[in-house]
Amino acid sequence: MAVRKVGSSRILREIGRGGMSVVYEAYQEGLDRRVAVKAFQPGHTPSKDLVERFRREGRAYAQMRHPALLAVHDLVEKDEGLFLVTEFVDGADLQKLLSAGGALPVACVAAIGARMADALECVHEHALVHRDVKPSNVMLSRAGEVKLMDLGIAKDPLASEITRTGAVVGTPAYVSPEMLEGEQATEHSDIWSTGVMLYELAAGRRPFQGDTFAELFAAVRKKRLRPVRDAAPEVPRRLARAIERCLEKRPSRRWPSAGALARELEACAERLLGGAPAEEVLAALLSDRGLTEEARSVAVRSTVLSRASVADAPAAPSSRGLARLGWALAAALVIAGACLAWARQAL
Repeated sequence: MAVRKVGSSRILREIGRGGMSVVYEAYQEGLDRRVAVKAFQPGHTPSKDLVERFRREGRAYAQMRHPALLAVHDLVEKDEGLFLVTEFVDGADLQKLLSAGGALPVACVAAIGARMADALECVHEHALVHRDVKPSNVMLSRAGEVKLMDLGIAKDPLASEITRTGAVVGTPAYVSPEMLEGEQATEHSDIWSTGVMLYELAAGRRPFQGDTFAELFAAVRKKRLRPVRDAAPEVPRRLARAIERCLEKRPSRRWPSAGALARELEACAERLLGGAPAEEVLAALLSDRGLTEEARSVAVRSTVLSRASVADAPAAPSSRGLARLGWALAAALVIAGACLAWARQAL
């Protein structure tokens, strides 16, 4: 790691990389806080298009204020390098959550989806389209906060074309049918990608599969959607319908806006949570799957959140752990009861 300091931020360690970028944890000395620093990977010489995309990500974050969007602190150019300094999210992305334990509890799916969709509404209100909604671009913090990341390929429909004409931008499994046909990405494309992600969170698998890109693209364009409740029977009908509407082949038949989707998912979440604080439930989920430092240091998991069950707590937890455990168990029991009640009504 050649760069040791970016502005007032001292680089501490690498925390992730993908594509052509790398993300570091850093300490901002003047303000005494942890931050994240995103940069191009060492040894990689980015094209002008990639540099402009990177700058656009910084500008996009800077002009938006939303609790589920990363706050940008600085955009630094140093030694011919470009560095984006953002808030640090202590947690894990949704892809890691899926890998650690498969499908998420339905209340968590609804709560995460509501916050995600509301963040997308903010993006769309700023005349941008995200174009890369997927589990690895959504973080869940130890405090139960949801954060949508990676606006690097977000596009202003009125801006000059940065990718070549006809190029598909985004992760193939989450790209909408119209984008595969070469049409321009719109807000409805983000809604489709959100639907793919929510289906995966609820069922543990994506709605469309393929061994090759050609097979995947053919399935997305032409294959009939397998109903959510066929893949995951425990998902309540109302939540299933909300997800399935995202995945209509014709954009005009999807939710009219990300905001409308957010409101529907929030209604689902409120009913499933039964009054339990969403942040407490989401934080318990992160801990349960061993994705916090505290959870990894304990041999016996303190809480088990399943789709409709709760395991016993470990003996003699600390007073601080006991408080968190009480919330987690209470929240999990509420979720289980709400899920069963709603499931009976839905049958």
